[in-house]
Amino acid sequence: MAAPSTRTAADRLREVWAAGDYQRVGVRLLPASEQLVVDLAVRPGDRLLDVGAGTGNTALAAARRDADVVCSDLVPELLELAGRRAELEGLQVATEVADACALPFPDASFDVVVSTFGVVFAADAELAARELLRVLRPGGRLGLTAWRPEAPGGRLLELVARHAPQEAPGEPLRWGTPEGVTGLLGRDEVTAVRFTERTVDLTAPSVAAQWQRYRDWFGPVHVAWERLDQAGRTRLETEFTDLWARCTRGGGGGIVVPNTYLQVTAVRAG
Repeated sequence: MAAPSTRTAADRLREVWAAGDYQRVGVRLLPASEQLVVDLAVRPGDRLLDVGAGTGNTALAAARRDADVVCSDLVPELLELAGRRAELEGLQVATEVADACALPFPDASFDVVVSTFGVVFAADAELAARELLRVLRPGGRLGLTAWRPEAPGGRLLELVARHAPQEAPGEPLRWGTPEGVTGLLGRDEVTAVRFTERTVDLTAPSVAAQWQRYRDWFGPVHVAWERLDQAGRTRLETEFTDLWARCTRGGGGGIVVPNTYLQVTAVRAG
């Protein structure tokens, strides 16, 4: 009899996001990070935690405003890149390997807690939401972003979940609606909640080039592709290219796909 698997949900999540080359995808989301730290009015000396930070887009944006930044993620390889990026820019950013469902920080230890397209992939959404609030001091600011379910980014995540559900971590679409976020954070835990729809354009020389980028670089698509049989690969590629072709704005060369996301800002009650 085969021995039972000891791989945890965190292990599977780490494996998915260590695959591919996420930096090449994530760097294209920099405008969302810059916008969030501006809207949160991040100031010099603010102690800020970036959860599910990936290669550090939002952590670096906050460090450029002279915040005291901790950049945390479950995947050491991504944090290594975040540290290298900070060094190249001459910024001070601390990195910490951390599961969003079990943050290794004391209660109320941060002035600002953020996550851009990161905590949404946590294995347990309710637990991750509680952890975000636990480490944020009363009166501290919270900032989150997630793809809207109907946006290309949200539909891509649904596509992966349909073709390879075992490679579709977390409940990212739940974080992409006001109702979902309210249910996760609770109505009494936060005040001054603001939901804003924003858009970031994702570009590529062609639909085929965009498919190759996501297949090679974006962890969930890359791992799904590796594990599907040939028929499954064909279906995944066909549906991906159809989606991107339908969503691109016309005119000019290449493709420009507007991707709408939900930005959430709030203040910790208490």
